[in-house]
Amino acid sequence: MQPLQFTLAVTLPEDETLDSFYAAAESPAVNFLKHYLRQPAGQAPVYLFGASGSGKSRLLYAACVQAQEQGLTSQLLTLENMAELSPRLLDNLEQLDLVCLDNIQAIAGELHWQVAIFDLYNRLVEQGKALIIVGNQAPQQLGITLPDLVSRLHACTSFQLRLLSDDDKQKLLQQKARLRGIELPDEAARYLLNHHDRDIRSLVSILDRLDKASIVHQRKLTIPFIRETLQAG
Repeated sequence: MQPLQFTLAVTLPEDETLDSFYAAAESPAVNFLKHYLRQPAGQAPVYLFGASGSGKSRLLYAACVQAQEQGLTSQLLTLENMAELSPRLLDNLEQLDLVCLDNIQAIAGELHWQVAIFDLYNRLVEQGKALIIVGNQAPQQLGITLPDLVSRLHACTSFQLRLLSDDDKQKLLQQKARLRGIELPDEAARYLLNHHDRDIRSLVSILDRLDKASIVHQRKLTIPFIRETLQAG
């Protein structure tokens, strides 16, 4: 499996932006990232962590979109399955304006990768470039064995993202529906939450399917229409 990489242009859904992130205006992480991407020099890199489904990877992607909108070069690497690949993938990344590393916990058992990321961290900071790292736990709980890398992660400006409540998920779905130009009534949103996987990615995927179906059939997102569409396979 090759690492997911975005260089220069980032191809993502239109609603994957910092401004459209759920409760963006009240989010300390979102507000800090906007400031950080404008002026990373002299600031510590950013570390985001939280449980699966907390939105940390989506926030990482949104940071890449923000960088693109500012005319900055960027690359995103997801570190899953890195054992079979060479750390040379990180060579010269300090020439970019922003580097994003997702799932850093995946290299817990790979010392050569830990050394390579430690070196990359130092190069990016020395060059005044932006670095955002995502993990599933706080630095000391990742299982990383290189003390210098753990120390660097501790030195980051850190934000813990928490899982959304059902009410939050409902509001998020309705926000994303409005961004697609459709209305998702309260009862329809609750139906989706009660009858389908509550993982946000799965719910948004279902919303995209319903959006297309509503355009084709010129129907509103009522519970009967949702049930009929999803049962159709």
